[in-house]
Amino acid sequence: MIEVRFTAYEYNSNDSFSNSVYEMKGSEESGWQILRNSSPYLELGKGYRLLKTELCGICSTDLDRRFLPFPLPQIIGHEVVASDYLTGKKYVLEINDTVISRGEEADPFCQVGIPTHSPTRMVLGIDRLPGGFGPYILAPKGNLVETKQLEDMEAVLLEPFAASLHGVEVSLRRAGAEIKKIAVLGPRRLGSLVIAALDLYRKRNSLNYEIVSFIRHENLADLSLKMGTDRVLYFSNLGEAGVKEGLLFEKNAGVPTTASWSDYKHSFDLVFDTTGSISGLETSIHLTQKEIHRKTTNGQASLGIKHLTELVVDEISVTNLRSDFLDLIWGIEASSPAWVFISSSASLNKEEKELLNDLEKKDKIRIFTGSIEEGNQFLESEKFTGTLPRFDLAIVDSSSELDLVIRPDAKEEKSLVRPRGFILISKSSGKESNLFLDWISGGGILSTSRCGDFVRTRELLASEPGFLKSVSENLISKEFDSGSIPEAYTDARKPENIKVVVRHKAS
Repeated sequence: MIEVRFTAYEYNSNDSFSNSVYEMKGSEESGWQILRNSSPYLELGKGYRLLKTELCGICSTDLDRRFLPFPLPQIIGHEVVASDYLTGKKYVLEINDTVISRGEEADPFCQVGIPTHSPTRMVLGIDRLPGGFGPYILAPKGNLVETKQLEDMEAVLLEPFAASLHGVEVSLRRAGAEIKKIAVLGPRRLGSLVIAALDLYRKRNSLNYEIVSFIRHENLADLSLKMGTDRVLYFSNLGEAGVKEGLLFEKNAGVPTTASWSDYKHSFDLVFDTTGSISGLETSIHLTQKEIHRKTTNGQASLGIKHLTELVVDEISVTNLRSDFLDLIWGIEASSPAWVFISSSASLNKEEKELLNDLEKKDKIRIFTGSIEEGNQFLESEKFTGTLPRFDLAIVDSSSELDLVIRPDAKEEKSLVRPRGFILISKSSGKESNLFLDWISGGGILSTSRCGDFVRTRELLASEPGFLKSVSENLISKEFDSGSIPEAYTDARKPENIKVVVRHKAS
């Protein structure tokens, strides 16, 4: 049996830190018991390996952790580089703790290719499993990805860069060569990595889209240009009412020129919202009529939608009830025919009804019509024949039912629609005055994505030597000792600091 005892900073629901004493007892073969201040905290089965934490990055999810629907206090931190205390070998850690990562029998979510969405999962440093702000962690053996060619400061960025690249691929594979102009809002921690991923994807696929970043702090202009953006637009009151004049920065252009906010209305094919702000969605709607890809998990409502963070967590997308909606399915071995939930309170026009009837007659879809509660009950009945206990798509016409589809039961982290599914808004949703629903009804798509593939991203970076090293040198502002985690957390919020990392002492 292995046993370690340590004191670690825990994050609390009042946005503060306090120390607690942890004990981890057990083995990879027999399972583990975790004690917190001498009281039982968590029981883990076999398949977990004890690792020593080397580095942990601080990201926007950490800074907004108190808004997320997971228990606190907790040792947070999920951008982790750790080492095997016996061999010294270093690893970057996949954050989703699932049955397949522990070497157990795959559940239905793993079987259809979405193990990161297994409903029984825990998430390192976010949901129950102690994270990288502690000197030791327990990680499923299947989540250990060797750093190989990556140096420490590159490896600590692999988790957010893999997530950024995943978001880029999700959006661009669907839109393809039609994308000509892309905007990135909030190019700081995650946003800068999205820019870097967009630039790398553009080069490797010989695409010619333009990347434009929007900033509200002028000092970020140079960083955006170094990350790969073609132009930078600075508006000091971006995200607020009355945005008018700003500055345009371009590569090798010297002095910036004047820019007008009104000139950029609906001028982009795709907007990445990485702001972490409530206003990011509304700002994105100003910039595009086509697609917004949301990477923000701030736990807060926007434009009347309460569960936007949960939408991102489940990688669910929202668009209108369009004739090609079945072609939008991505990233899953979906059941055929697809299961469609239609809210009994939704008003469908004649064209929409004819579309659905035609698809049902061709056996491309199966339809259940009823209330949200009845839909949940139907999923548990023998009449439902889907691969996963979720609908593939749901059709509603109001913001309140959109929220209910995302989280029907406030006590349970479960959507009526499966991960990577779509919520379709009827074009007859005019009964509610809502900027977001109007944008969706006009043809917009709100897409989302979460975690990326670490191994594939690492191998891609191996063919681009020096790429992530350059990114890390420009992005990482400060390094703190693990004894100063509260100070590091405070500094990570300062506008002048982009990326802050914590390094644990040798133990």
